[in-house]
Amino acid sequence: MKNRNIGNTATDDYVVGLFYGGFVLIGMSIGAFIGFMIGGGREEFLVTGWVETLIGTATGLVLGVGLGLISHGVFSYKSRKSIYKL
Repeated sequence: MKNRNIGNTATDDYVVGLFYGGFVLIGMSIGAFIGFMIGGGREEFLVTGWVETLIGTATGLVLGVGLGLISHGVFSYKSRKSIYKL
């Protein structure tokens, strides 16, 4: 009988953390950029544009976490499927 690694290992957790971190950073960067552009760019940033930038950053954060959750689900499903495969 083969030795099978059942359960989460440090490597699995590390990979999932990289997915979360990567998606959050990408989401926040894109959200902040879009918010900055919608807010009027450099000219309007100090007046009212910072609000749109903040909203875009928060939206990007939420989307990044959502994409991280989806990738975690896919990774967990594929990991469990390969563990129990005969």
